[in-house]
Amino acid sequence: MSDLQRRLQLALDAARMAIWDSRIVNGRVADGTVSWSAQGAALLGLKAEPLTHAFNDFLAFVHPEDRERVTAVLQDGVDRRTGYELEYRVQAPDQSVRWLAAKARVFCDAAGAPERTLGIIWDVTERMLKELRAAERKDLAEVTLGSIGDGVITTDADGKTRYLNRVAEQLTGWTTALARGLDIGATLALVDEASGEPIEHVALKCLRQRQAIGVSSHSMLVTRDGRRIAVEDSAAPIWSRDGAILGAVVVFRDVSHERKLSQQLSWQATHDALTGLINRREFENQVAAALHASKQDGHVHALLYMDLDQFKIINDTCGHGAGDVLLQLLAKMLQGPMRDSDILARLGGDELGVLLPHCPPDHAHLIAEQIRQSIKDFRFTWDERSFELGVSIGLVEVNEQSKSMTELLIAADQACYLAKEQGRNRIHVYRESDLMLARRQGEMQWVARLNEAFEQQHFRLYAMPIVHLHTHAESHDEVLIRILNAKGDLILPGAFIPAAERYDLMVSIDRWVIRAVCHHIKSVRDSLTPLEAFEESHRRSPALYSVNLSGVSLGDAKLQEYITEQFVEHEVAPEQICFEITETAVIANLPKAQVFMGRMKTLGCRFSLDDFGSGFSSFGYLKALPVDYLKIDGIFVRDIANNAINRAMVKAINEVGHVMGLKTVAEYVEDEATLEVVRELGVDYAQGYAVGRLRPLTPGLD
Repeated sequence: MSDLQRRLQLALDAARMAIWDSRIVNGRVADGTVSWSAQGAALLGLKAEPLTHAFNDFLAFVHPEDRERVTAVLQDGVDRRTGYELEYRVQAPDQSVRWLAAKARVFCDAAGAPERTLGIIWDVTERMLKELRAAERKDLAEVTLGSIGDGVITTDADGKTRYLNRVAEQLTGWTTALARGLDIGATLALVDEASGEPIEHVALKCLRQRQAIGVSSHSMLVTRDGRRIAVEDSAAPIWSRDGAILGAVVVFRDVSHERKLSQQLSWQATHDALTGLINRREFENQVAAALHASKQDGHVHALLYMDLDQFKIINDTCGHGAGDVLLQLLAKMLQGPMRDSDILARLGGDELGVLLPHCPPDHAHLIAEQIRQSIKDFRFTWDERSFELGVSIGLVEVNEQSKSMTELLIAADQACYLAKEQGRNRIHVYRESDLMLARRQGEMQWVARLNEAFEQQHFRLYAMPIVHLHTHAESHDEVLIRILNAKGDLILPGAFIPAAERYDLMVSIDRWVIRAVCHHIKSVRDSLTPLEAFEESHRRSPALYSVNLSGVSLGDAKLQEYITEQFVEHEVAPEQICFEITETAVIANLPKAQVFMGRMKTLGCRFSLDDFGSGFSSFGYLKALPVDYLKIDGIFVRDIANNAINRAMVKAINEVGHVMGLKTVAEYVEDEATLEVVRELGVDYAQGYAVGRLRPLTPGLD
């Protein structure tokens, strides 16, 4: 071996390369032979010694999936006389697989015909395995990114787009092919949800600050075709092993539904669902802000408290549906006489409030008079009946001497009360002396009226049907109390109950109702013929009467004894009586209420929890109370046909009630649309003008 050959061999050994030499027959590689150096033979997994074999024998060592390609590449290199480069797999006798890289030149005879190839070959198994693993990881990453539900976009260190996953392509309207190389601000165009103005891009902010940027909840994505989608977005840097930033990854998702629901909840927290006006809580916030401005800057504002004079009559004669329509109409009409800055609110029931910012008393009185006149001129028609309305308005000045928001509202309420006492349909401007005067006059008058009602038998009972939505076998009524005064006016409990509670008359009223109901049951039974009485005694479900109990009565230690006496005197089965109590009354008297309810349940009485769902603690206390019925608060039922949140609330309360083995009752079911939804949700009973109207129960006691 010459020195040149030895040096060449040493170089090849150092580079872990081997010589391979092939002979070509008639221009065809496949018909020739392949010669290997000792190192080359070892690469095939054979003994390390020179080897010459037919090309087809060589192919036997090539991985089956690579044989056709190897033959084609070698033949092409020979045909073009340029040589070849390729990488392929060989399979050793022990079935191990290795990757080889080959590089060769073509040598021709004097006539130019190819006669041999000569080149080098080396093992690239380690490199190929690394590349394959890297490619596999890349494929896995892309499959993973393509499978997740969030949009993912990667950028380079300059904020140029590199990659979009499937969700990102769908949301933005850009494909990876179209977006690659574009500024991320163009691919993922983000603007502020409130202003619509472009915002600092989360990816660019991430690259600038060299840190992860948390979720932003006020971004809006402008898609390639101009649509706007509410998104939450965040970004994190992509680091190299040596600490350099390679780019950023942005993760974002469509939160249109969640943000819309959040906006609805936020709106409902501050607005009245029926009229669209702001509610009492938000109105109080506005009044508090106005008072703060008065104390800070000396500004003068005005506050109006309004009570519709004929609203209860419309509700009683035409149903709550008519009252709801009236309030909606008035809400739109009343904003006519007002300035753009004036704030109209529904404070509850038929009570409205108006805040007149930067409005001196004289001008406030003028606006109040315009409101009063517009309501007086308004005619409300329902079922071919026409109603004339009036409004009593209390006016209070808000200035730097005003004490607090609560006292302002109390003052406005008392001024409104005095307007009603002075003949209704008028305006009363509050004075310091009005508060004590109104309280003293109102309280004393109602104490006298209630005592007169007891003495003159002015109390009247009315029945409101509670109708089972799936069977018709039951007779169930809620008993409601009214006062029929000497003038023939029917007075609702909302007018006299506050005074009764304040002057400890509620226990007497509750006892009157219990006695009157028992008397009614006995009267109905006594009026039956013998045959009817026999049939009635054998009915599976005797008539059931729901009687409202106040929180004060729940704490009356002698109430159980009184009720038992009435049952005995009037021969009333306790199973015919269901006591209705509000959750607030129960919570305020929980220990005594539990004892009372337990004892009355032992007798056979039933219990209904009224206005359920209005308090945050409802579900927690429910487990501690032996109730039979849940009356779902009407605030959730009224607009259930149009309000998804109310529907969800009723559905949840109904399902919890059923899980606990309780019957559910939907209040304020005033129309067919509401009734259909309530029935569809599986509520057991309905109460309201869609299923039954208020009717007199008894004229009183003998």
